[in-house]
Amino acid sequence: MCFSVEAYRACAVMARRAVQSTAVDKGANGDTLVEQINDLEHQGVITKDVKDWATVVRWVGNDAAHSGGDDVVKDDAGDILELAEQFLEIVYVTPALARARREKRGK
Repeated sequence: MCFSVEAYRACAVMARRAVQSTAVDKGANGDTLVEQINDLEHQGVITKDVKDWATVVRWVGNDAAHSGGDDVVKDDAGDILELAEQFLEIVYVTPALARARREKRGK
C-alpha cells in the first residue's frame, strides 16, 4: 500500500520490518537484524543468495528509517518490495506448497 501511494521511504521501512518479523517468527537468534539474518542462513532456513537479498532490504530499510540516509526513490522502493516479497515466498509459501505436495502423495 505504501508503494501505491508513493510513500517510498515507508515502503522500504515496512519491507525491512517484514524481514525482521519473519526472522523472529522463524526463531532466529540475535539482537539485531544482521545477526538474525545470519542465523537464518546458519539454521538453513535461507540460502546465501536469499541472505544477500534480505541484507539489501535491511540496508535500504535502515536508510529509509533514519534521517540522513539515502533518499528512497520509486525504483529503490520497487526493488526492495520485490526482494522482500521473494524472501517471504521462499520462507513461507514454497515450503508450504512442497509440504502439501508431499502430504498429497503420502510421503
